[in-house]
Amino acid sequence: MSHTAQFLSKKVFLVLVILTGCTLFGCSLFDKKPSAHARMAQINKQKVFFANYDAVWRAAHAVLKYPIAQENQDTGVIETEYIKGIDGWLPPNEQRPPSSGIRYRLMLTFAQGKAEGRESVRVTIDKKMEILRDFFSEPEPIESDGLEEKIIFYRIERELIINEALKRAN
Repeated sequence: MSHTAQFLSKKVFLVLVILTGCTLFGCSLFDKKPSAHARMAQINKQKVFFANYDAVWRAAHAVLKYPIAQENQDTGVIETEYIKGIDGWLPPNEQRPPSSGIRYRLMLTFAQGKAEGRESVRVTIDKKMEILRDFFSEPEPIESDGLEEKIIFYRIERELIINEALKRAN
């Protein structure tokens, strides 16, 4: 075989290998699967409470200890001001405070309806975290680990249980 023929056969072989690999593994090589934290955060974003809308709204207000930027009970939205990472909630396993450039805001969305034949309210918590690297660059979004959202849901549930027990006691 001549030198040119060998060179062309190597090129054709390389192209065939690349095309075969792309057809066999094409999209799966480039798909990004969400991390375990991201999957956990998606699971922990919503919870259904079997109580009336006003009781869930009041319980959420009792639980939130952050300054509220806007709220509208008719549309079912509560949004907090930006919270600095060092002023916000810290997981118990963290030994040191988070970076001073981290900030986040919480947005709670309420939707009333019926589930299993009972009055219910679905609460969705969206924690929008971002890190400010420096003064000039745009903030970069960060994924939440879902722990604070889970704790807020737990506290709302406990508030509802306590309020129901107080009603029965009276």
